[in-house]
Amino acid sequence: MSSEAAPATRKMTVLDPTRRSLQVSRFESMLRERVVGQAPAIDAILDAFSKILAGIRNPERPLLTLMFLGPTGVGKTETVKALAEAIFGKRNAFVRVNCQEFASEFTVSKLFGSPPGYVGNDVEPMLSQDNLDRHHKEAQTEGRGVFAEGEGRIAKLFPQVKSHYLSIVLFDEVEKAHPKLWNALLGLMEDGHLTLGNNKVVDFTRSIVVVTTNVGAEQMSEALRRKIIGFEVQTDHDQINHDISSKAIEAAKDAFPYEFLNRFDDIICFRVLTQDDLRKILKLMLQDVYKRLLGASMPIILHYSRSYLEKLQSEGTDPQFGARPMRRAVERILVAPLSRLIASNQVKAGDIISVRLRSDEPIFLREGSDKKGPTQTVIR
Repeated sequence: MSSEAAPATRKMTVLDPTRRSLQVSRFESMLRERVVGQAPAIDAILDAFSKILAGIRNPERPLLTLMFLGPTGVGKTETVKALAEAIFGKRNAFVRVNCQEFASEFTVSKLFGSPPGYVGNDVEPMLSQDNLDRHHKEAQTEGRGVFAEGEGRIAKLFPQVKSHYLSIVLFDEVEKAHPKLWNALLGLMEDGHLTLGNNKVVDFTRSIVVVTTNVGAEQMSEALRRKIIGFEVQTDHDQINHDISSKAIEAAKDAFPYEFLNRFDDIICFRVLTQDDLRKILKLMLQDVYKRLLGASMPIILHYSRSYLEKLQSEGTDPQFGARPMRRAVERILVAPLSRLIASNQVKAGDIISVRLRSDEPIFLREGSDKKGPTQTVIR
């Protein structure tokens, strides 16, 4: 009989790397509510915040650098606005560089500032540290976004010290900027720092840097026109998105230097919106109209029928232009008539207005009641 002890067995537990923390899940729900049909972009942003929580992000690079490609009107800029709202409590709480304003070399100096001795050296550059940090400071002071409760684990990651200020920077339609701007972004994305004209160094290591581009938009638009993506049952939507993504990547390689493209953490091609996506976006737009009506000087309550909703979606559907035609349809078919009714004193504060279709044309009804019960009056 052997006296040797049996080797100890170790218990192993299978871990789930796809599980999100409660704090990051809060961001996830807010982003997915506002950004429809673009899961890869949201996942990249959520992974960046997981790195902050885990404390394993690279401290010598920006928190996240992304390039957004894809057709027009699919949510590239909307994603940045939704992120700013989730973090700082305001949709415009980010530094936005409209690159078409910096098409010439001398206009780029507005971003970095003029060197000492040159005219304009006393003007604060657009990418100064103060301008970068101000949205975080304002959100903390006013208790907005992640700082509203003042306790969550994410809020504790950003104490009131400069080294912890978070910022979001958007370079919109970067292909329209002078190449001098592209060269500046090379160092920014690699080292997380940018030297201004006055020799001050700006820290981007706690910045989310997003670059959008519409290169290849014409080729993608033509492909969408031919295949009418998302509006035929037999359409292979995944295959079409793959083809569109390939066209976008090829166009980006033709338009930008390889060393520029190679600095991004991820290059994401936004997906084409399906009918289901457009329906969700339409409901978000109607929610915004509803809030505007309630917050107006003469607040009213709006109801609409299913057939009217389908009419709006039909009028606002154009696969080549994404969700923007839907916004125009809402303004033309709903907001403009409502504005005329309010301005002509046909409705008063507190009225309940119902919108329906009659002979395929929208009609506006004022709901009320009398001795016989509920009533509806057509208003014109």
